Amino acid sequence: ECYIDEVTRRRVAYVEDPATTDHINRAAKWLTGKHKTGLMLSGTVGNGKTTLMKAIRSLIGILYGGHSYSERKGVVLVSALELADMARDNPEQFRNIKNSELLAIDDVGVEPALVKTWGNEISPFVDLIYHRYDRQLFTLVTSNLNPEDLEKRYGARIADRFTEMFDRIAFENKTYRK
Repeated sequence: ECYIDEVTRRRVAYVEDPATTDHINRAAKWLTGKHKTGLMLSGTVGNGKTTLMKAIRSLIGILYGGHSYSERKGVVLVSALELADMARDNPEQFRNIKNSELLAIDDVGVEPALVKTWGNEISPFVDLIYHRYDRQLFTLVTSNLNPEDLEKRYGARIADRFTEMFDRIAFENKTYRK
């Protein structure tokens, strides 16, 4: 239902198909089982990765929307591009994002690999992954990068951590955008 809501929110009719049903079922198994702390949704453009990520975020908001503030949990959503801007322009906000209990990062791979801050070059996404990996924090990621491209862009150490940290759902269906 959360996925359908995300689709209809864009003023598009939801049409059930085998690929989407499979992606939703695999995400549900990940959420309800003893799996890795991260989930990576990867594949070509326009095939439902961000929609599924937002649906998972909505579901968690519903499930943990307790009556008292201390019971509530929400998934912080940020694009990889925004993450790079934060690291450069607002280090405190970047630190808060790195420490979020539940984090979703959209479009990994479109952000600059390095940003300059106060004359120093930093790799915000790499820093964030090291941090979250060490603490085993819940992390959702969407990307158009396949595992080989991920290694080329971020190096073997990050690719290796991704293997341990993330379960992966591959989106191989065609774009839904018309």
